[in-house]
Amino acid sequence: MERPEDRVALIEWLERDGHVQRSVDVAAWPLSLGRALDNTVVLDDPHVAAHHARVETDASGRLQLQALPSRNGVKLDGKHVTATALLPAAGALLQLGTTRLRLRLRAEIRSEARAADAADAAAAEATPAVPEPLAPEKPLPDDTAGGLRAPLLAGLCVLLLALADQWVTLDPGADYTAWLPTLLGVPLALAVWCGFWALLSKLFQHRFDFAGHLRIALPWLLVMALVSTLWPQLAAALALPRMWQAGGLVNTLLTALLLHAHLRHTLPQHRRAVTTVVAAVVIAGVGLQSALTWRRHDSLVAMPYMSTLPMPVLRLSGTVPSAELVQDMAPLAGQLAARVAQASKDEEEGVGEDEPGE
Repeated sequence: MERPEDRVALIEWLERDGHVQRSVDVAAWPLSLGRALDNTVVLDDPHVAAHHARVETDASGRLQLQALPSRNGVKLDGKHVTATALLPAAGALLQLGTTRLRLRLRAEIRSEARAADAADAAAAEATPAVPEPLAPEKPLPDDTAGGLRAPLLAGLCVLLLALADQWVTLDPGADYTAWLPTLLGVPLALAVWCGFWALLSKLFQHRFDFAGHLRIALPWLLVMALVSTLWPQLAAALALPRMWQAGGLVNTLLTALLLHAHLRHTLPQHRRAVTTVVAAVVIAGVGLQSALTWRRHDSLVAMPYMSTLPMPVLRLSGTVPSAELVQDMAPLAGQLAARVAQASKDEEEGVGEDEPGE
């Protein structure tokens, strides 16, 4: 085993989720990579050439990557290297075939690389060693009862809101069995939802993180339940039909944020891709929802309609005179007449098409 003072760099094999599979010390330059046994680092990858790439110092002492003749080439931080390229002072990500490598450099090596760009030797000697830029240590997930207390409290609130909604919609004197779909369905649906995401975590991160996804889902579900319950009531209390119509968009955005949180927890190394995919799904979903609403109502948004209005004491806006209400309802007559005419026309066309076959 190499001593720390003999290690000039470290090469790490990265899995698709960004975790380190194994690593090897680099004691000196140059460094050759390929499938042949005479390489410094031997790669067991059929998509890698016998001598695929080489890392060495140039005349100024800076590290450079040299792409050797190969069919699949070399990528440096996601960009193809055609001949040679200088390595960043902070290290680099390399891809040879299907193998992803991370090259980590010692502080002295990075300091020499910076000093090589100096105008004179005095400036080079004065360049201090820069410590390796490492991300701060992440805390382990708190799976104890104390760590899950707040999410479980949020889950209890979600269940209570679902039971309250069930109580409002049930007929008086309903049998106790009418409560079973809510009492059993909500916890079961939550377990299936978090279990699905935990399986994805097992696939991409090699750990069945059910508690982590439960911690994500419950607060978001509570926010969504509160918005679904209070948003229409507040819109009716303020007499703001536009606010009521925006409720569907708000629920869509909250669902997208929930998916985004789960995906970022499952794929922490691909945050930009996750955000792009979720944004594309939201745009497509809003477009599909608007198209279906247009088909049903001849409008991009549904007309305000509530099965349960808030109590009059909760109404915060002023009253509307009866004449104004009748005036606002006048356009409905023309719309209804147009719908009746269209329905009659469609019915006549259907009858006309059936006559020749009789």
